[in-house]
Amino acid sequence: MKTLAAQALAYQYKLQIETAQAVINNTNAGLDFIDKSLDDVIRATEKLKLLNAMVKENTKEAKEAVNSLAEESKKQKAS
Repeated sequence: MKTLAAQALAYQYKLQIETAQAVINNTNAGLDFIDKSLDDVIRATEKLKLLNAMVKENTKEAKEAVNSLAEESKKQKAS
């Protein structure tokens, strides 16, 4: 469930970046739109970095939990 939510957020942030890049590349865009778009790119990029770190930490915790359960199972079988 968390993975699916993280994927949805990542997709949303990537869309924000793509939209902002389109505005930046538009030669007819006003400076205020370009400024806002640059802010959007920066914010979305930071959010993606944070989301990536959270997913990595969550994955690490899940692996540790699985390893712990596997070790417990081995100990019970050995007893």
